[in-house]
Amino acid sequence: MSQTAPVPNRRGLRSRQLVLDAAERVMATEGFDATTVARVVEESGVPLSSVYHYYGSKDGILIAVMDRGAQRFFADVPEPDQRSGTAVDHLGLMVRTAVEALERHPDFLRLLVVFALQPPPGAARDVAKVVARVRGTARARLRTQIALAFGDDARAVVADRLARFALAAFDGAFIASRADSGVRLAVLLEPLPASLVAARRALLRD
Repeated sequence: MSQTAPVPNRRGLRSRQLVLDAAERVMATEGFDATTVARVVEESGVPLSSVYHYYGSKDGILIAVMDRGAQRFFADVPEPDQRSGTAVDHLGLMVRTAVEALERHPDFLRLLVVFALQPPPGAARDVAKVVARVRGTARARLRTQIALAFGDDARAVVADRLARFALAAFDGAFIASRADSGVRLAVLLEPLPASLVAARRALLRD
């Protein structure tokens, strides 16, 4: 008779979410090095034995936080399959929906940026894989929407270059908005649709 893996009960699932919520808050505000399992236990109210049972170590918690954050973020960003208005209109919609999702999930992106630059030594390889997967997904989705806006093939080199440009703009604007409380992410990214139009024109001309 075959055996299947046990399904966590509702209480166990709730405890897991409390641990990840607490870890995400602590890592985002205090940094990875300052985050200890004891601090996560204190913040979440979940017993130490349960935290180790669920995730094994601080590195295990980190990977779970990033995986969950990516799933939540991408689920929160719609992917239209038809162009909305002009190219600039569609790109503007793309930027606005992404900005709204980023503002709803700021801790996730903050962690992603930090760990892209300085992955924790104990989990560098696993964190690098998560970062690469998340950024690859973001670039692919940007490429699809940019190609849709212009009526291009999403596999074209120009679509990929514009997607990389857009992703870099989001990275920079997010960091700037967190470094300067007087600057809003939406305002910083407002010129991006017109910039993508101009960049495409320049790339095709070259």
